[in-house]
Amino acid sequence: MRNQIILWCIFILPWFTLFFMKKEDIKRYMPVGLFAIFTSAIILEIGHTLRWWIYNETAYPLRNISYLYGAIPVATMWLFKFTYGRFWLYVGADLLLNLIYTLLFEYYFLGRRGIIEFERVSPMLDVFATSALGIIIYGFHMWQEGIFVKKGT
Repeated sequence: MRNQIILWCIFILPWFTLFFMKKEDIKRYMPVGLFAIFTSAIILEIGHTLRWWIYNETAYPLRNISYLYGAIPVATMWLFKFTYGRFWLYVGADLLLNLIYTLLFEYYFLGRRGIIEFERVSPMLDVFATSALGIIIYGFHMWQEGIFVKKGT
């Protein structure tokens, strides 16, 4: 039962932090948050199929782990709010957040509670994959904001 409470908190509580973000910023960064859900869901499906990790428990009745719909999009939005436009700061902050999240939260906290087991992938490879995904997400946001569009045409 405690695991269910933790998983539901991971799903719901991050969304409350958006009350501290300006409405314009929410509108600006929501597409990149949704794209983070989409791309992370693909990685989770691949990892599940290849048995990189096993989720022993999810927030009932959700099939995927709850942070996919809570922590990932909201953390992505906050990361972009504070770092977008400064690529190397973004890469460094993203790498640091991925290290903290994967090693302390996923591997240590959720792993010890029996929620997740790493099978055929090391936590460091998981950090590398999520950081590479972060660069793809950054490129998506640049495209979404129209940076690649030529002016005057």
